[in-house]
Amino acid sequence: MRRFLHSILVLTNLVFALGLLLSYLSVYISPEKFWLIALVGLAYPFLLIINIFFLAYWIFRWKIEFLIPLVAILLGIAHLSSFFQFPFGKSDLDKDSKSTQVKVISYNVNLFRLYSWSNKPATHKDIVNYVKQEKADIVCFQEFYITNDKFSQADAKKAMGMNAHIDYIVKRKTNGYGIATFSRYPIINRGDIKFENTANSCIYTDIKVGKDTIRVYNIHLQSLRLKERNLKFLLNNQAAKNKNQTMDEIKDISFKLRDAFIKRAQQVDLVSNHMAKCKHPIIVCGDFNDSPVSYSYKKMRRGLNDSFIQAGVGIASTYSGLMPSYRIDYVLNSDALNAVKFNSPKLEYSDHYPVVVTFSKK
Repeated sequence: MRRFLHSILVLTNLVFALGLLLSYLSVYISPEKFWLIALVGLAYPFLLIINIFFLAYWIFRWKIEFLIPLVAILLGIAHLSSFFQFPFGKSDLDKDSKSTQVKVISYNVNLFRLYSWSNKPATHKDIVNYVKQEKADIVCFQEFYITNDKFSQADAKKAMGMNAHIDYIVKRKTNGYGIATFSRYPIINRGDIKFENTANSCIYTDIKVGKDTIRVYNIHLQSLRLKERNLKFLLNNQAAKNKNQTMDEIKDISFKLRDAFIKRAQQVDLVSNHMAKCKHPIIVCGDFNDSPVSYSYKKMRRGLNDSFIQAGVGIASTYSGLMPSYRIDYVLNSDALNAVKFNSPKLEYSDHYPVVVTFSKK
């Protein structure tokens, strides 16, 4: 009996170790070619934790099988830095105090909760006050929303008190939805990168900082677009009493995941190709709607630094919704800039947390 149970444990460990190895492949294979691998990448944190438990178990039992989870973990050790950072070897803000400091905030504001179906109060005043309190130099908002009766474009520009680059995906007489970049520094050029058949977008803004020009990409990659019934099913399994309905929900969510993975891959290819032609130092701010173990993150980060890896400490989760353990909001930067401070405060003004990064110019 003991041998049978041991064999079952070994087999289970092999399955999860293989799953962890497959998750590493998700950063190299485009979901356009094989979207299911992206789903395995999404499970990376859970696969990692399970393998760590197996590692501890085998070591406690003093079994040679500890090599199974150990090898699987070590082969992907580079991915750990995207999820967890030790407080060693970080840039010192005081040492860089003589250089030009630029504070950047990237924040998915969830329409400032100005939508009619929200059961929570609007947050535009809170978010503006927070930005002013942080004394940010550059602010990138995703899911930016204005409505003439509560918070118009004129109100937003006046409240922020900064130069503005606003691009609307949907614009009506009384309201608008899109993406916005605000800057204390002069804006000398602006443009957008069109995404087809989506409510997501990307804009770029050339900002004059001293004698230099920095290009800021503000990006919101494809969302899952889950409906309320999808969320209820995931959170409460409300369809479990009906097998047919359960299968319908699973299929619906699977198709939404597939479409989102594929569209994100297409969008990130467009943006990365555009960035490759840029001659200025780059800052990328945005909601990627994907984890650090993903094709989207890997492709977007190519040639850039992750500010969390440069200056962050511990675990940074930027989403407070269904999967709170994930970091899906990022600030990336060229080598010409050095992240010296990273923070993602757990504010309750949105379903995302802001990402706040202070850069020094090299």
